[in-house]
Amino acid sequence: MKQTALNANHVRRKVKMAEFQGWSLPVQFTDLEDEHHAVRAAAGLFDAGFLGRLELSGPGAIALLQSLFTRKVDDLADGTVLYGLFCDDEGFIIDNALIMKKPSGKNGPRFLITTNPGAASAVQAWISGKKGSDAVLSDRTAEIAQLALQGPAADQVLEKLAGTHLKKLKEKKARELTLAGAQVLVSRTGYTGERGYELFVPAVSVEALWEAILEAGKNLGVLPCGMMTREILRMEAGFAQQGNEIDKTRTPVETALLAVVDLSKDQFVGKAAIEKRKAAGAEEALVGFELLDKGIPKLGGTIFSENREIGTVTSGSHSYHRRRDIGLGYVKKRYDQPGQEVEIEVKDREVAAKIVHLPFYHRK
Repeated sequence: MKQTALNANHVRRKVKMAEFQGWSLPVQFTDLEDEHHAVRAAAGLFDAGFLGRLELSGPGAIALLQSLFTRKVDDLADGTVLYGLFCDDEGFIIDNALIMKKPSGKNGPRFLITTNPGAASAVQAWISGKKGSDAVLSDRTAEIAQLALQGPAADQVLEKLAGTHLKKLKEKKARELTLAGAQVLVSRTGYTGERGYELFVPAVSVEALWEAILEAGKNLGVLPCGMMTREILRMEAGFAQQGNEIDKTRTPVETALLAVVDLSKDQFVGKAAIEKRKAAGAEEALVGFELLDKGIPKLGGTIFSENREIGTVTSGSHSYHRRRDIGLGYVKKRYDQPGQEVEIEVKDREVAAKIVHLPFYHRK
């Protein structure tokens, strides 16, 4: 299995580890509910080194991304981050990704692309197969580590380390700061539904930064958090995950991701297919559901309505915010209205549930 730059630190501290999409990652550091509460009430620190980090540069970088990404990048200002999709010719999603415009270098425009681990090699191969000699694609995953500091106290923690005011950094914006003696690219992004930051730091400096953040935040209630907490938080926020809600059998139409598809662009790979799919209407819709009795839904579980199979579970967990078990899944379009009563397959039984509005959690 692959390991993040913090793996030795996790092992030394005897953190519970498990495999996730080919990576050995911390499952949890303390009690799950304590970690969840830390993010919602203070801040949680995550090792996000398993995400792919690609750098695209060169005179042809802008035109290449404009032709492959579902968002407009040709007028993107330095320090701006866009969430969007890479789709194939048929409109199916290769990956959902973040693209950050960095200041131009000696070889021209530069972009940092953050991908999901399960699709990192596919995105790299897709871009490599489309680019010409006027663009250079480099895999920076090993040399650049990534942390996520998420929660309402994140500003206060980073300000302690940086000695500068951070609240002027708007959502989906990034800037460089010196933190714990290292140059860190700080991005106002995250995957938890909370105000927070993702931090890109040289791998050789990440352990010092990790420890410095925890020390700066210990009196504020900041905790290190694992993958199980990340999963609960992203589900509560209603975020789709690659490998669960998103894969190469899904398009932006049924995944409710048309908001990050700019159909006003002249052209990008998959545009015609997406427009056709949108006009025809999706047969299924991605929904959230809340179980009325105890039971954790599992990926691939069946969703029923009056003994008829109407869909499939893609994610499930216990929500500490809702104090109920929740899930995401795809159902036939006629069953996607909030309040619709359904049954969810949990092990060898069917548990009563209802379709609810997404997200499960709204930040105050």
